[in-house]
Amino acid sequence: MYYTYAMGMNEKIYELESQGFKIKKRNKSFEVIFPKEKAQIWEDFVKENLEINYWNEYLTEDKVVFLFNLFDGIHRYEVENFDNDEVLTICEELCDWDFGSIKDMLLGNKFYKKILSKKCGKSFENSLF
Repeated sequence: MYYTYAMGMNEKIYELESQGFKIKKRNKSFEVIFPKEKAQIWEDFVKENLEINYWNEYLTEDKVVFLFNLFDGIHRYEVENFDNDEVLTICEELCDWDFGSIKDMLLGNKFYKKILSKKCGKSFENSLF
């Protein structure tokens, strides 16, 4: 399963439930779980519905996929080992926040922290997944 914490989207996201997506609203954001084979459906939905100057990332079995909706369009990055300075810089600029690292940014989100902890157990601090 793949996991995402979706911000910068509206209630239209619930249309994905009929395609096998599990969605839970958290304040103005959404926790979304979907099978690997639905990743392209998710990316297409993000490209069509994500507000400008927002991004979405989702966790796969071995990387994090980032989709940024910037003024010049959608930018997609696949990040392995939480290591991509360009992605970190974009995130920090959009939020006006110093996350320190992609790993710290994700662990700062309760949903991702729970998922990553389950995937990795106690060894997570020293590995990706």
